[in-house]
Amino acid sequence: MIIDGHAHACGEFLDAEKIRARLDAAGASMVVISPAEPGSSRTYRVPDLAGRFPGPVWMYPVNKLVKFAVVVKGMAKKLEEGNQQVHALHQAAPERILQCYWLDTEGPDTLLQLERRHAQWGFSMVKIHQCWTAFDPTGPLVHEVAAWCGRHGLPLFAHLYRARDVASYYGTVRSHPQTNFVLAHCIDVDVMAKQRPLDNLFFDISPPDLVSLRQIRTAVDHAGSDHVLLGSDTPYGRDNLRRNIEKIRRMEDLTATDRDRILGQNIFDLLQSPASFSE
Repeated sequence: MIIDGHAHACGEFLDAEKIRARLDAAGASMVVISPAEPGSSRTYRVPDLAGRFPGPVWMYPVNKLVKFAVVVKGMAKKLEEGNQQVHALHQAAPERILQCYWLDTEGPDTLLQLERRHAQWGFSMVKIHQCWTAFDPTGPLVHEVAAWCGRHGLPLFAHLYRARDVASYYGTVRSHPQTNFVLAHCIDVDVMAKQRPLDNLFFDISPPDLVSLRQIRTAVDHAGSDHVLLGSDTPYGRDNLRRNIEKIRRMEDLTATDRDRILGQNIFDLLQSPASFSE
């Protein structure tokens, strides 16, 4: 079983037929999709920075570029339009395409909006992203969203901006053991690796051009292969899903069981997690 745990509904994954074709070509069963740029067919060229220079955390400088583009293009204003398009994709192929609801943390009545959309759509994951809409990783809103996700049995996927945000987020994750958290793009696994491993913290390894083998190994060594998740971040890079699958398969220090977990079993188990806790 192979599951792409993180991708966007544009570029190579713009419509249901393209998504099916890409998944089939990569030998993947399913993909978890969130919005990005509604209606965009563009697939971006991204240099293989992680392969050439595996030391730095490349997502930090990339975050600055992303934040600039979001502001200039007014992309955050299109989040709900994008969420609607992702839901339409899920309806077109519910057995292959799972919806990740991207929450506007700056919008009015955030928790009420989350509750309403979940009642309407029944999505599989919730996403928050500091480059798009601001939030304090330790603030009341994030704690409320985390508690809500725990009650509904949904993972909370977070893209954080700076190293200090990652460091402070550890306390938030620790204070909600009933909620499963996914840290986008292994940012910054080196910061998290200085702390005690948490059973409810998982690491996304997308995209292949910006997450190095060193970072993946650090995540496995710190949290275990059962806490590392395949993702592609399509369309930010070309043929990302196939390349990240091959990256995991080429890692000789992983066992066959490790590879199976990372490539799909872990995210499958997360998405099947029952809402068995309440606050």
